[in-house]
Amino acid sequence: MKRVIWTLTTLLLLSVNTATAEPEKKFSTLGTYFGIAQGWMEVEENNLNNDFQMYTFDLIGGATFHPNMGIEGRLGFGGNDTTGGKTYSLDHYVSFYFKPQYTFGRLNTYALLGTSFVASETSQIVCGFLCVQSKNEYSEFSLSYGAGAIYYFDMLMVGLEYVKVLDKDRVDIDRGGLLFGFVF
Repeated sequence: MKRVIWTLTTLLLLSVNTATAEPEKKFSTLGTYFGIAQGWMEVEENNLNNDFQMYTFDLIGGATFHPNMGIEGRLGFGGNDTTGGKTYSLDHYVSFYFKPQYTFGRLNTYALLGTSFVASETSQIVCGFLCVQSKNEYSEFSLSYGAGAIYYFDMLMVGLEYVKVLDKDRVDIDRGGLLFGFVF
């Protein structure tokens, strides 16, 4: 947790515009972008000591309205994983972020700070005299944050990132991923 806070603080400090000589033709990240992200998610149920891991797929859209600030929205879908007879299924999540950023030539480093809504379900089979399947559906809302880097190839972008999608007492969801997109 401390490492994430230090990373976000460093990225925010780097986002401050410093007085340096500008090259004649600077690459600009201003505009809108759309992309997809493939990621690996780790879900930890804190109160039950259960860990689940699954692949995720995100649809990403955003706009950079200032060289050092943008906004972004995401719609993510997950899979399911079973550990010790219990199954965790990530139905979908929706995230909205402010995106402070700094560009070094064509390399863009950024932080994400916003909120996420996550819909998920847990199920397990409990056997006594009869076996019964127990299901619990969850809809959770939480602060969400992360950091990453993107390299721009003219209108194409490729990047790596880490995002804390959900940070609650009951469950924590961490996501790392590779993203690919187009700038308009």
